[in-house]
Amino acid sequence: LFFLITMAFFRGEEGSVKFSSTGGSVAQVLSTTAWSLDTTKDTLDVTAHGKVAREFVGGLTSGSGTVDVLYTAATGETNNFTTDALATNDPADAKFELFLDDNSGSSDKKITFNGIVTGASFSSSVGDLSTVSVSFITSGAIDVSAI
Repeated sequence: LFFLITMAFFRGEEGSVKFSSTGGSVAQVLSTTAWSLDTTKDTLDVTAHGKVAREFVGGLTSGSGTVDVLYTAATGETNNFTTDALATNDPADAKFELFLDDNSGSSDKKITFNGIVTGASFSSSVGDLSTVSVSFITSGAIDVSAI
């Protein structure tokens, strides 16, 4: 017997990002070239006294990452996204949507969360395109149910 198994792979050029700095409707961040999200889960030691091996349970989760964009003179959410790192007293109401498989940002394969933009790194090299790398942390639950 021969079984054919097909798997869907996603190329990096297919991802996109939507963002809202005010917690309202999200809009596409134009000229996104890359994004990353790293998630972590704390572990709690629940080993009973007298045990010979440690036991753990999962605890709180968190995440952080970056979004890289080409610098443009764009307005709207792309501009808000790159400058949100300068906002003070940020209530963590920014909405993020990271898309895995659709460069138009209309797919249902996405990761959603609220967060805070924590930094922006602007760079420009002679003869090359100017870029901005925006870093963020998550605040609250990270929804990966659509993946």
